Amino acid sequence: MILAHIIVKERDQTMDIIKLLTEKDLIFSAVISTKKVYEKNKDTGELEHLEHTLIIGKTKALLFSTINTLLKENYPKNMPMLYAIPIIYMDDELTDMVRSRTALV
Repeated sequence: MILAHIIVKERDQTMDIIKLLTEKDLIFSAVISTKKVYEKNKDTGELEHLEHTLIIGKTKALLFSTINTLLKENYPKNMPMLYAIPIIYMDDELTDMVRSRTALV
């Protein structure tokens, strides 16, 4: 099991991505959070902050490639950042729920 982290720069993509992934049973549930991201401006060297929206979805590790491909197909010009964090421990009932409510692999 993993937590898929999807970082979008345009907030209006958020619900579209969640709908797309849940309709195809690629994620079990999603959490949305708005974060300030600090980056060094490569031209000025100054520290700048941007607003990004983070979607966190519970899913199976084997679905990561499918999620990545689907996002690339649907957002070729504004692909969100996607990475995963493994879930090391989870209650057996929740594990079974995630397995049963996501796509078969």
